[in-house]
Amino acid sequence: MRRLMGLLVFTCVVTGCKSREEKLQAAEDQGNMLVSTKARIVKGVGEALKTEGKEAAQVVTEGSGEVVKAVGVGFDKGISQVKLAVHQELGPKGLGATRATRAEAAAARHSITVYVTMDQAYTGPLELRAYDAANLEIGRSKVQMDEKSSTAKYVDFEFDPRTPLLTVDHFELR
Repeated sequence: MRRLMGLLVFTCVVTGCKSREEKLQAAEDQGNMLVSTKARIVKGVGEALKTEGKEAAQVVTEGSGEVVKAVGVGFDKGISQVKLAVHQELGPKGLGATRATRAEAAAARHSITVYVTMDQAYTGPLELRAYDAANLEIGRSKVQMDEKSSTAKYVDFEFDPRTPLLTVDHFELR
């Protein structure tokens, strides 16, 4: 009986265990299946990107363009635009201003450009004063105007080169 049991155990062990070659073949088959599965996933992603990827790329690119525009606007406001007030005396004369900027790089370094609107004809001087954060005047510039009614134009005010325009808190048109 012992012999019969031993023979039975031996037969199960010999027939139940896979050979080295069978183990390698099973591992190879399993590897092929994994690679095929991953390849099909990648193929599916590629097909989806052909259709929906174009749309996504357009949206991302459009968003990037908006960011670049916003950076440009912010740069313009932060570096070149300045605070501008129009003195109350100019209102009854039909004069106003909507925008003031520091001169661009190609223009004179110590000038401020103001967009002046004229509802009435105006002949006479216009003055732009520069004030620091303590509301102390630190510079002024005058130009002579001779304009017809219902016009508007950019007017350049040249300041003394010693005027620290980058530290000006605000300007006032008089």
